[in-house]
Amino acid sequence: MFKARHQRLELYNIFFIVLLWNILSSHYGNSVLLFLIVLLLTTVLAFIRFELEIRNDHIVYQIVFYKKFIINKKIEPAQIKQLKFTRVGWAKKAAIIKLHKGINIRLAGFDPEEVYDQLIQFGEQQDLTILKTKDYAVLERMR
Repeated sequence: MFKARHQRLELYNIFFIVLLWNILSSHYGNSVLLFLIVLLLTTVLAFIRFELEIRNDHIVYQIVFYKKFIINKKIEPAQIKQLKFTRVGWAKKAAIIKLHKGINIRLAGFDPEEVYDQLIQFGEQQDLTILKTKDYAVLERMR
């Protein structure tokens, strides 16, 4: 089981909270209650986690809030069109699971980074299309 906290989500949370604070304070004025509501919302959004489990015959992708599953998706190899490996930021690996139907799944920020190696092994075992960008190949040679 691999776990991650999404960096994009944290950036969106900060933007959302600042925007919400500005809108609410312009309509209702600055108050301690308003500040506590925005702080509570920020705290709730901070507890969202992403989990990935790679099994022999499928992948399980979950979005978890505390211990409740928001999304629990079982991905069979027949649903996967392509596994694309890319670089995120300066020196971090990422992967995109492109599906035939539905929204593609972006995997970034997972610890440990072995998840990407295991995902490549899964793709090779299941005979899936694997695409590695030039940036990703550079990261592979570095480590």
